[in-house]
Amino acid sequence: MAKEFERNIRIAIAPICNMNCVYCIGDNRKIDNRKMAAMEDIRNTPLSSGCISTEQLLSMLEVFCKVGFNGISLTGGEPMINKEWAYIIDSAADIGFSRREITTNGLLLGKYCIEHRSLPKLTTIKVSFDTAEKEIFNAITGGNNFDTVVNSVRIASKYIKNIRANRVMLRSKIDDLSDYLRFCIENGFSSANLMELSAYPDENWTIEERNFFTSQYVPYKETFETLIGLGVIDEHRHRYGHSVRLNNGFTVLATDSTYTIRDFECKKCKVFCQQGKFTVRIATDGTITMCPNFNGKLYSIDGIECLENGTLEEKIKPMYKSLAYTPEENVFQHFLTRHNINI
Repeated sequence: MAKEFERNIRIAIAPICNMNCVYCIGDNRKIDNRKMAAMEDIRNTPLSSGCISTEQLLSMLEVFCKVGFNGISLTGGEPMINKEWAYIIDSAADIGFSRREITTNGLLLGKYCIEHRSLPKLTTIKVSFDTAEKEIFNAITGGNNFDTVVNSVRIASKYIKNIRANRVMLRSKIDDLSDYLRFCIENGFSSANLMELSAYPDENWTIEERNFFTSQYVPYKETFETLIGLGVIDEHRHRYGHSVRLNNGFTVLATDSTYTIRDFECKKCKVFCQQGKFTVRIATDGTITMCPNFNGKLYSIDGIECLENGTLEEKIKPMYKSLAYTPEENVFQHFLTRHNINI
């Protein structure tokens, strides 16, 4: 039995993005030159079928809160494209969610703060910020976005204490970690999350994608040891890795995907992804699932149908129990062996 678990819901509230990042290309479909962001929006229906309304989403969240979920994280696409994102956050606070986060690319964050001179009832803002090198950042995000994002973080830091930089660790960039963290400290971030490169192999996984993963993957242990080498005041293990407080007081989280939550559905899955189950996701069409991949076909439900026929509570209770009571397993080596990957 897991000792603790994050009763969090990741909610995609926009199926498209205003950046063009190289690692988040969806399936290369484009709408008004904006790529669909398939990494978070696990829809079961085509985009042409539309998205759920804010009222429908909030009705679903009331049921989730009743079951025992206590946190939400808005994602996308880029969630701030949805003009009702702030209303959703404030409404979630009123419903009773104690953790209210948003993961954003930051492009629209500063503009919102300037126009409203405030932020909604957020507890944390997470900004995708993979490098502090301007030219590389612009190349990754597909535009001249660096200055806008950095300025947005500086502006937002006047209105909220917790702004976290999300960075995927890559072998080619591990040597600049000290400079990266220093930049974060100087420009309004309160913490950083160093995440492992994730893989979701399926029949469409190309040789180039496999080679990129094997050459660029940095094990959690190496990231943690690098952080220790920078000088720390204290550190402690948590469910997803380690939290480290550096000598300058800055907090860095090192994410460990070695331990995952899997049950019989995961073990027979044709994809057998690196992450397994760790949260519940709501897609923009109302699909509810614990699967982090389109092709995994893990247990999912039609949230709107269940909401309308009164079965939503009984349908999401098994998800809650699965996250709470399924034992964690060290399955990373199994993942590598199954896909014939050498690290």
